[in-house]
Amino acid sequence: MAKTSVEIDMEKLDKVRGILGTESIRETISAAFREVIRMAAVHDLVALGESGAFSFLLEPGAEERMWG
Repeated sequence: MAKTSVEIDMEKLDKVRGILGTESIRETISAAFREVIRMAAVHDLVALGESGAFSFLLEPGAEERMWG
């Protein structure tokens, strides 16, 4: 892990702490990074669904074919 020095807007940090329920700066930054990564994964999953990638699940017998 890299160690760096940055200026942080403390008002924004406090807002993010409140949203994420974190206490330390390090914990808040780590949680914020995790949340952004999670949101990107959800966005990708939604895009897959919108593209029809899971439409086969609506076909009759899909569950039986998947689980045997």
